[in-house]
Amino acid sequence: MIKLSTRNLAAMVTVMAALLALGITPDARAGGGINEAHEHNDEDGPTYFGFVRDARNTAISDAKVTLKITGGLTYVTRTDRAGLYRVPGLGKQIKPTDVAISCAKEGYEQLRVVRRPPARGKAVKSVETECRMQRR
Repeated sequence: MIKLSTRNLAAMVTVMAALLALGITPDARAGGGINEAHEHNDEDGPTYFGFVRDARNTAISDAKVTLKITGGLTYVTRTDRAGLYRVPGLGKQIKPTDVAISCAKEGYEQLRVVRRPPARGKAVKSVETECRMQRR
């Protein structure tokens, strides 16, 4: 059993309420919203986005992308046909360093996950991640 501090529990409740208010469920698909404009609000925290590709740089559609937030909250989405995913901000109280991203798809194994570093000296508005997989 995971024990959560009052602070972590409050942060999780805030994030879930914000996601539900935006009409986002934990099983949301990235496909419809990848290219849609999203006005960034500082209260949102950074947007998480990226792609899932195989070792030959081919897009992997319908891959499961998991964002695991320190403290136990997990958010799952899927890639679109181009292998892209996008998750709106999880809340400004959640630091990007507290979010681990992984990818999975039946018949594949994850090779590596590379997070692009943010520009120095600027507020982090987005976190880009590349996930590479190979067939088993």
